[in-house]
Amino acid sequence: MLLCFEYTPQKKRTSKVAYSVFGVLGSAALLVACSSTETAQNIGEKTKEAIAHLPVPANDIDFMTSVFGSFDNVSTHHDDKYLYVESNGIPSHEMMTGITSWQQQVPIDQDYTNENSWVIPLQPELADEPLMAKDNFMKGAIAIAANGIPIFNPLNNRGEDAKAFGELDNWGGHSGRADDYHYHLAPTHLQSQVGEGKPIAYALDGFPVYGETDDKLDEYLGKFNEDGSYEYHATSEFPYLIAGLRGKVTINPDTTAPENEIAPQAHTHGVRPALMPLRGAEITDYKIISPTQYSLTYTHDGQEHKLNYGWGATEATKDTYTFEFIDPEGTTVQTYKRTDNIQKK
Repeated sequence: MLLCFEYTPQKKRTSKVAYSVFGVLGSAALLVACSSTETAQNIGEKTKEAIAHLPVPANDIDFMTSVFGSFDNVSTHHDDKYLYVESNGIPSHEMMTGITSWQQQVPIDQDYTNENSWVIPLQPELADEPLMAKDNFMKGAIAIAANGIPIFNPLNNRGEDAKAFGELDNWGGHSGRADDYHYHLAPTHLQSQVGEGKPIAYALDGFPVYGETDDKLDEYLGKFNEDGSYEYHATSEFPYLIAGLRGKVTINPDTTAPENEIAPQAHTHGVRPALMPLRGAEITDYKIISPTQYSLTYTHDGQEHKLNYGWGATEATKDTYTFEFIDPEGTTVQTYKRTDNIQKK
């Protein structure tokens, strides 16, 4: 006989969940949902394999658009499968201050538009075998913040905690080898701009990323909601966000773990050769002079240094980048032209 009853687990929950019992073997009962259209929220203690084949709700396009629409430098469009996020890769907040292990890269604009936009699935799907961040995705982004800035694995490409290593600024970000600014931590400082109760980012598997919560999180730093939807949350302790991707993603076949990256992946456009890390350099100040001009101050070996840099503000000069290095021994100026050479993250 098929019985349906309401069951409240020992752990505190916000709602009761309906289950079915087919029979009893010894003291163990096999519980399955009474509904023929199960969701990931009402399956109780079923196996991960069973969870993976359950549907999750599609993303609400208007809601997603409102999240990214909180920032002037971000635009979106969509088709029937994806939301496309476009930005120039430069956040409106200060950057770089607080880094104590500097790789000599600085933020420049990036062309995350058109065919090089960030891509978020409108219909997320749970993965059969979720990939853990500690063993994967040490190359490229795993999420896109609401302000159009990519979010990388909290581990750097050497498998180290980027925050603990001193590589991140006071906003959880830094610049990569192509002078591309990105976060390695959840950008919780964006919450005031997107509004309470809204996500601060979306993972590239399609699930939203929210700020910190008191709710219990799973091993991927996420949780299911009553409607079967899934969401990630930030934490103040390592691994900080998205310990594993709960949703399905496509892996670039030209990459292998741990430096396997999600595809499609927007590409960065560098303008100068990547420099070697400058160990012991501490960035003490960063000024936004204008949307195209910046000034960075750092100390190294007890001496103060400054880097003034930027690019042209007109259509004729926008592809010309100038870097002025000022140190106790003098001033060096380097000028570069942006080329069609694309450097992947």
